[in-house]
Amino acid sequence: MEKTRVYNVRKYAIGLQLQNGAERVVMPGSFVLLVRDEIEYLASIAPLLFAGEKQLKLENRALAAQLGFIESENAETLDAESIRRHLSQRVPQVKAWLDEVKEPYLLDAVCDVAAEMDLPASKLQLLKDRVPERELVQAE
Repeated sequence: MEKTRVYNVRKYAIGLQLQNGAERVVMPGSFVLLVRDEIEYLASIAPLLFAGEKQLKLENRALAAQLGFIESENAETLDAESIRRHLSQRVPQVKAWLDEVKEPYLLDAVCDVAAEMDLPASKLQLLKDRVPERELVQAE
């Protein structure tokens, strides 16, 4: 059986328990090799892990589309590069995009990338309104 790399694109570890009882931990920025049956089992018991590839991402984009995790092979993922691209847009576009991002861990990822960028005050204020508990500007 062909194995597929399953990447953890978040900054926290994700634990997986397979059907045979084996446990795997996918560390941030790393991957595990899983066969299609294992991926389907994990998606059946924890569908949010794979939905939209917001937490776990399959290397095989065709398989991800076939299993319904993404709409098409060309669907955008929410990784650091795509977050930078969205934050580089005009303020109304950034606001519209941020309104679609609902999950706290994704907002946290957006804030992490924003902290590395030199954003204008208007965009920082949008983020501060969405995630008031995060400190985005370093005190000098």
